[in-house]
Amino acid sequence: MPKAMNVGLVGCGMIRKQYLKACGESALLNLVGCADLVAERERETCAEVQEQGWGTPEPCTFEELLERDEIQLIMNITNPKAHYPLNVRALTAGKHVYSEKPLAVTNEEGRELLAAAEANGVRIGCAPDTFLGAGHQTTRKLLDDGLIGEPTAASLFFVGGGPDGYHEDPEFFFEKGAGPLQDNGVYALTMGVTLLGPVARVMAMTKKTWDERKVLSKKKYGQPIPVEVPTHIAATLEFANGVIATFMNSFDIRGQHHLPHGEIYGTEGTLVLPNPNTFDNKPSMRQTANPDAGWQEMELTCGHAGTSRGVGAADIVAAVAHDRPHRASGELAYQVLEISNAIYRSGETGRAVDVESTLERPLPFADGLIADIRD
Repeated sequence: MPKAMNVGLVGCGMIRKQYLKACGESALLNLVGCADLVAERERETCAEVQEQGWGTPEPCTFEELLERDEIQLIMNITNPKAHYPLNVRALTAGKHVYSEKPLAVTNEEGRELLAAAEANGVRIGCAPDTFLGAGHQTTRKLLDDGLIGEPTAASLFFVGGGPDGYHEDPEFFFEKGAGPLQDNGVYALTMGVTLLGPVARVMAMTKKTWDERKVLSKKKYGQPIPVEVPTHIAATLEFANGVIATFMNSFDIRGQHHLPHGEIYGTEGTLVLPNPNTFDNKPSMRQTANPDAGWQEMELTCGHAGTSRGVGAADIVAAVAHDRPHRASGELAYQVLEISNAIYRSGETGRAVDVESTLERPLPFADGLIADIRD
């Protein structure tokens, strides 16, 4: 079994609890330090870890995380604008990095991060890692085994009312580098790319429904939020394999809806995709050769069920030990970043925009991380 890596966590906001759980439950991640701009949150986070019996991390500054030689991996779960400057410093300091999404704000920043990782001989990985869950990996096996034939078209949806309704500090979600596309649209895009391969071209229309929104959650109820980015997106994605997908992503759906998370249409049937924001939601399938069977909910057969965000970071540790590619990679995150920025550019110009990056789909996660370690 590979030796665990010592982890320094930067960013102790709402999402931290899921990452703390991943560190506590994984034998590959040993959390030793926590940093945040608010010292009280550092102390609270360290206390939470100790109370759960998951370790004894110390409150520190980000600079101290970089200076500590025993820390090998930085887990960056700060807000989007802080991802690039913190990630590039960590990579330059010789640390592996696992970052919350998006990888960066601009394509140029994303390319610089990939180059910095290569130049310093370290790995960079990025959320979302939900595609490593049992729901997604079971879907991938059904698709790869040809149970719906050759994919011809797809639809991807991730819509809702926005984080101003539930998040304690939702302001950053409406800044450049965020919005629905970088907050939750990346889950659907990552699902599409990891199932169907890279996107080659996009055409989109985008809309900012309100220039200002009000916080609806309890902590800051009624406070205004300026909106810097489009909050409703309708796009067509052309994958390199010829599949054409409809993509809709929104913070503006204030009521309920009946949209699926997505579907893939093949020459011999249809797959209804699982929720890309969970690890264990089940797919459904209907085959044209067996119409009387109707829609069948498929049992989960591979991957992780019930795991927490951060399994992608654990996979970096295993990948380094086995000298293989890690799955939630910087290259995957960069492809999704470039797709996102192409959507924005298409919405602004009214023209189709090419996506220049390409990649191989990540290795399957059929037997989960434990089986990988034992090989």
